This record gives sequence, C-alpha cells and structure tokens, in this order.
Amino acid sequence: MSIASSFGIPATDVTREFYFNVGGPHGFMRWGVYIFMFAAVFYLIYTIVKKVQIWRQGRSELRTDFPEKRIMAVIKYAFLQAKVLREKFPGIMHGAIFFGFVVLFIVTMIIVVQEDFTGLFFHYHFIHGDFYIIWSFFGDVFGVVVLIGLCMAIYRRYIVKPTRLDTKKIDTFALALITIIILTGFFNEAMRIALTGFPVFEKVASPFGYALAMPFSLVSDSGLQVSHYINWWIHMLAAFSFIGLIATDKIGHIFVSFLNIYYGNIKNEDAKTKYTVPVISPAEFETAESFGVSKVEEYTWKQLMDGDACTRCGRCQDNCPAYLTEKPLSPKKMINDVKANMDERIPKLMVAEDKAAVETTPLIGDGTEGSGSVQPDEFWACTNCGACMENCPVNIEHVPKMIDMRRYKVLMEGDMAPELQTTFSNMETNFNPYGFGFGTRGDWLPADLGVKLLSEDAEVDYVYFVGCAASFDKRSQKVAIALLQIMKKAGLKVGILGAEEACCGDAAMRGGNEYLFHSLATQNLETFKAYGIKKIITTCPHGYNMLKKEYASFAKVGLGSDGNPLEYGVEVFHHTEVIDELIKSGKIKLKEALNETITYHDSCFLGRYNEIYTQPRDVIKAIPGTNLVEMSRNHRTSFCCGAGGARMFIEEHHGTRINQFRTKDAQGSGATKICTACPFCLTMLSDGATELDIANLTTFDIAEYVYNSMEK
Repeated sequence: MSIASSFGIPATDVTREFYFNVGGPHGFMRWGVYIFMFAAVFYLIYTIVKKVQIWRQGRSELRTDFPEKRIMAVIKYAFLQAKVLREKFPGIMHGAIFFGFVVLFIVTMIIVVQEDFTGLFFHYHFIHGDFYIIWSFFGDVFGVVVLIGLCMAIYRRYIVKPTRLDTKKIDTFALALITIIILTGFFNEAMRIALTGFPVFEKVASPFGYALAMPFSLVSDSGLQVSHYINWWIHMLAAFSFIGLIATDKIGHIFVSFLNIYYGNIKNEDAKTKYTVPVISPAEFETAESFGVSKVEEYTWKQLMDGDACTRCGRCQDNCPAYLTEKPLSPKKMINDVKANMDERIPKLMVAEDKAAVETTPLIGDGTEGSGSVQPDEFWACTNCGACMENCPVNIEHVPKMIDMRRYKVLMEGDMAPELQTTFSNMETNFNPYGFGFGTRGDWLPADLGVKLLSEDAEVDYVYFVGCAASFDKRSQKVAIALLQIMKKAGLKVGILGAEEACCGDAAMRGGNEYLFHSLATQNLETFKAYGIKKIITTCPHGYNMLKKEYASFAKVGLGSDGNPLEYGVEVFHHTEVIDELIKSGKIKLKEALNETITYHDSCFLGRYNEIYTQPRDVIKAIPGTNLVEMSRNHRTSFCCGAGGARMFIEEHHGTRINQFRTKDAQGSGATKICTACPFCLTMLSDGATELDIANLTTFDIAEYVYNSMEK
C-alpha cells in the first residue's frame, strides 16, 4: 500500500501547484525567474573568468594529470567533508549546512526538471503521489538541518567567538543571506499550506511547514496572499543572489574550494610522496635571473588560487606550533596577506604597458610594520611541521609558499639568521651542519659491533644512513649503537658509508638554500650508485623523508658530476618500520620488562609526512611492562618539537620555546618516560625537561627501549 493512497484521494492530487500565487506555471513571473537566473549565472561566470585571469598571471604548473585521482579527492574532501568533520562542533555545524544545502539543491533541481523540461515540453508531471511525499519530506527535514547548522554557526561566531575566527562584514552577510533563503522558503511553504486549506497529506510531506502554517491560519486570505507573494520574491532574489555570489569572497569558497581541491597536489594523497617539496631544476640555475618568490606573480597559478580558496576558518592557525607559542607566524594570516597582495598587484600588472614600472606593496617586507605584506620573521618562524596543510579543509599548501620566500632571501639576498649562515657554511665545507671534520664521520662506530664501511665490504642487507646527528652528537650515537645491536641480533648485515656520507640536505632545502641541497643530494646519489645501494635504513625522520621523496624528485631532473642523468633506485626504511617487522617476525625477542608509563611523541616528518603511526606504538606495546599513554595531541594532531624546517639551527627569539610547550604535553600525559624516533625530537624534548626542571621525565629513542628489553 502506497503512502499517498492512505489519504483517500487520487495519487495525482497528492502534490502542490508550482508558482502558486505568483501567476502559475505560465505566468509572467516565471519569465521573471528566468531573467534573474540568467543575470545570476552571467555574474557568476564573469566572476570566475576574472579570477581565472588573475590566477593565470602566476607561473605555469601541471595540475591536470590523473583526473580520476583528482575527482576522488573532490569526493573525499569536498563532498564527504573528510577534514571538516575532524572537529566535532564546527564539523557538525559545517556538515549540517553543506549536506543540507546539497539536498535542497537536488530538491530544487527536481522542480526545474519537471517545470522547465518534462512538463513544459512533454506535459509530463511526476512530482505527485508517493514521490511528492518523499521529495517534500526530504526538503523539509534538510531545511531544518541547515537551520540548525546556521544557529550553530551564529552561536560559534558571535557568542563563543573563538580567536581563530576574525569575523568580517562579509561573514555576517553570508550567514544572513543563507538564513533568509531558508526562512523565506519555510514561510512560503507554510503560507501556501494555510492558503490551500491545510491538505492532510502535507502533515507527512511537509511536517515543519505544516506546523509553521498554524499561526498563519489566523491571517485573512487576502493578507496571506500578499504576504506570500512578497515573501516568494524575497526568497527568489536571495537564492539568485547566492548563485551570483557563489564565486565571490566568503561565499566564493564554495566554488573555489572545489577547484582548489581538484587541482591540489595529488602526491599528498600517498604517504610515499606526501608533502614533497617541489625542487628547482638545476637547469634553472643556468638560465633564471631570480630564484624563489619575492613578487606575488612569481608564485604558480595554483598557489595564487590558494588565496581565494581560503575560508579563514583558522584550523591551520589553531594547529601551528609557531603561532601557539607566540611567534609572528599565523598560516591563515600569511595566506590572506598573499591574497591581498595578489588582489592589489595583479590587476595593475594586467593593464600595465610596462610591468616593471608597476608599484605596489612589496610581497616581502623589511621587518618594519607596513613595509610589506609578509614579514621575514613570519616565514622564518615556520618549522615545516605540516600541521597547517594536514588540517586545511580545502588543501591549501602553506609550507611551499614559505620555502619559496626563504629561497629568495637566501639565494638572491644572502639574508638569513647568522647561525643559519654558519650552518650552511659548515655543510658546504664539511658536509654536516655542526662543522666537524667530514673525515671523522665514522669515528663513533665501535669496533666490536662488526659493522664495516662499504668501502671495506659492500655486500650488506641494509646501508645505515647514519645522518649528521648520530655521526657527531654523543647522545644520538647511543641510539645508533642500539639500532646496530638490534640488527646484529636479528642476523642482518649492516654497513655504513662513514666519511663518504654527506648531510642529506634537509636543512639546506627547507632553509631556502636549494643550490646547497643540489650539491649534497648529487654527492649522495652518486655514492649510492657507486656502491649499488638498494636498501637504506635511517634513524632520522628528516633524512628518511629526504632520501625517500626529495631525492627521488631531484634524480629526475638533476645531473651527476659527469653530466649524465642521476639515478635513483633505493628503498628507504625508518628504523621504527624495521624494528616493528623484526619483532613481529620473531627475529628478536623482548624479554626484560620496562615497568614504566611511556608516552610516544610523533615526529612531524615520521607521522604527518609519512603516516608512520602504528609501527612505533606496536613496538612500545611489545615491550613487557610498558603502559603506553597518549599526549593530548597525538598522531596527525601531534605537536612539533620545534626543530624542523632548519629551526634546529636557528635560535628562538619570540614567545615560548616550542620544545618546552611540547614537553608540557608529555608531562600532562602522566608518563614517566618519553619515547621518540628522531634525533632532533630526542634533543629538544630532553632539553625541554631540563629547562623546565621536570623531575622523573626522561627521554629515550625507541631503539634504546627495544635494545634494553631485548634478549641478549
């Protein structure tokens, strides 16, 4: 039995009149709707074209490959709101508005199909009977869903007022416009129901509209007709205004964010290539007159699009370690400052006969207020932790923009912190940031481990890329020895390069010295090729990330010292991955109980960059007597130690020290020991506990915990 038949009237009568009280389906008002619709669509297209013209002033960049992957990204992040829903209240709020609007759009398009196609040309009407009941019910319910979302948005923005939201007039206008559309839609429905004598089926088809119609029954029919007529046009004008503005300012993120996600970096969807820094081709060093970015048009068209896609939601800011420790950087502000510079400069460039003569606000300031859109202290404060990109709902790429500005300051102006200048000099002369003689790089290796240099024996299961920290820092050398003991116990033959190993170049690339990175990467890649290295293990996530990603990218465009193309044919493993596999395969057994409460700190370059979360935790859980507890910020929301993005070698001069901030997270977990899997994190968190004078909180690398527990 159908729903419609239960009302005792023909199913074809279970419907409503469209264009009710405004001239009917063939009245003049219908053509008025078409006029407004075409005006709205015309303005929408005009706005999009203007934006595209501005974006196209940026440098070219390939972002049209792998369309199937791009469509999947749009489905995941735009339609399914994958990142938006990670935060409970704002996620539900935004989801209610978005999904509600999607349903209401479908409901409206069904009217268009009947009234402007099947009914107009074939006299076929299908919105009646059970279909009408279901169709109308969904429209009613999701209209209320949108209203709930709007109430949550108003409460959040005007009552709670989180600091990350900088409410502007356009925000208020956008909320008011959407609210008017929904309320006038319900008022239309309620007055129509009252004017048509409360059809019994509307109790089911339009339950909220039916309830709202009750008070309108007290108004005379003539009064209702006038009110309905006026309200109907307010609703139409508001709806078409929304369509026309869908690519403009605050409302514009609805359209531009879809584009931004579609043209996003597809490499970021795969842990093997996620957040890879775009390398400068060595050929550019031969021809280009400038490197990095000092003018907004030197960004790529996609980087310019980022600015228009930003919703100013502040999630990047709320997860930025620099911002949260009172540094000058706010990723949200930086993106919007670049956009403001774009909006000021590029329209002038587009009409100028002599582009070199165009004077606008500089993109990069000199450190004084008002001297530029972005100040050097802002982009130098970035730790490259990736939290901004991880949390951005529309996949804006913040970090590469700041690296591009660093590149300009370093390569074109030689302007950097004095300690970073010393670091680069050390890397140039001794291939490590500390300045120790490169010939002593392998001196830390104990003879009784049985580990040899590749120059002595190149037949090994793994090459341990020791990294600069473990080569010269005594604390990190203990980690290296623990790892080699574990590998030896598992029966794996490991070799090292010793003096033939150069710094991986992480600090050089992320510090803006691309030329130095090229030199170091070329040196290491040629060494890998000479020894036929196939498998590398690292204890440093920075080295792991560089060797696995940036080296692979650089090898595609770089040339060796002999002028021939570079080769890349290595598998790179982090020691947490290898140790986890050795434990699970039974090649090493953990016997000694630790009997401690441990909290694990996710290194940014191991966690967010490479999505290695479960392996280190599985290793800790395998150690007898351990009680693993999580810090309040863990996994993808983990807080940076403060050493990434070359910040390990630059002193902090603003706000709270990031390492102390993170150490307090560890203290708050109730743990007595911190477990790390990164030499930088080990140093920073150990120093944090010392600086804060926190007793009974010590830090060790995961390899040390395993070695101490391992059956000898």
